[in-house]
Amino acid sequence: MRRMRTAPTHLGTSQNIYDSADFFGEYSKYPRAQNGLEGASEWPLLKALLPKDLTGVAVLDLGCGDGWFSRWALDQGAASVLGLDASKNMLDRARELTTDESRGCIEFRQVDMQNLSLEESAFDLIFSGLALHYPANLDEILQELHRSLRPGGAFVFSVEHPVFTAPRNPGFNRDQLTGRTYWPLNDYFDEGSRSVSWLGARVRKQHHMVETWIGGVLSAGFGLVGLHEWGATDEEARKHPNWPEGVSPRFMIISTRKTFKSTTLSRVATMKRSNLRRAVSWARRGVLLSRRLRMKSAWRSIES
Repeated sequence: MRRMRTAPTHLGTSQNIYDSADFFGEYSKYPRAQNGLEGASEWPLLKALLPKDLTGVAVLDLGCGDGWFSRWALDQGAASVLGLDASKNMLDRARELTTDESRGCIEFRQVDMQNLSLEESAFDLIFSGLALHYPANLDEILQELHRSLRPGGAFVFSVEHPVFTAPRNPGFNRDQLTGRTYWPLNDYFDEGSRSVSWLGARVRKQHHMVETWIGGVLSAGFGLVGLHEWGATDEEARKHPNWPEGVSPRFMIISTRKTFKSTTLSRVATMKRSNLRRAVSWARRGVLLSRRLRMKSAWRSIES
């Protein structure tokens, strides 16, 4: 369906923990693995930031996993969906769960996000659910996503909240004096790789501060549309059986758009200096010509 460019450089291979039989077996018991989007606590907030009408759009599902969002987007009227994931296990399950009627419009492909290369201006919507906190080259990926999105297109994604990824030894603690539960933040400003225990395995991820996420999005040329933070609270929609309420955020959800202005600025920034001078020169000529025409018109009106 969608052609992909050959990546200019190889940046190494990401950890592919989901292709471990033991890990995948444990993950398969997870609520979001069994119930799809409805099993994802952050889905209501995420859904609220997505475009309201997906009729006829081309969608990229980056880090598609077992394809729940890909199938949902098709049900909402998307014309085509490309789902990319590094895990063969995940993609095999995605294909199994996809009906014969939908297979002509959804393509699932095994791709390491860390070496992502996409066709230019190929998508109207790019979605990524809890995947972008894994690769080490975040800025390069954001730039590639911006390049592959059509002007006016939306890029919506969720990641583990920087408060959640900050500690090197994560876990809820209880203050002995106050009895209050807290989440440690002593490593928040120390960005970089983290190795944490999850579902019986050591999982590698990247910690970025909030300003790094927002700065990366803006530097890539996206316009910020919305931001939500999901965490367990006493609100009915935010309750979670394994999370203390009101302690810390768990997920960060960001909605952006590729504006027409940013596209123009991007083109100007990449123009050769000689071409830029030529463009400025022609622009000045246009301004002078416009002034002369206005002056001639004014004199004619005076003479008449």
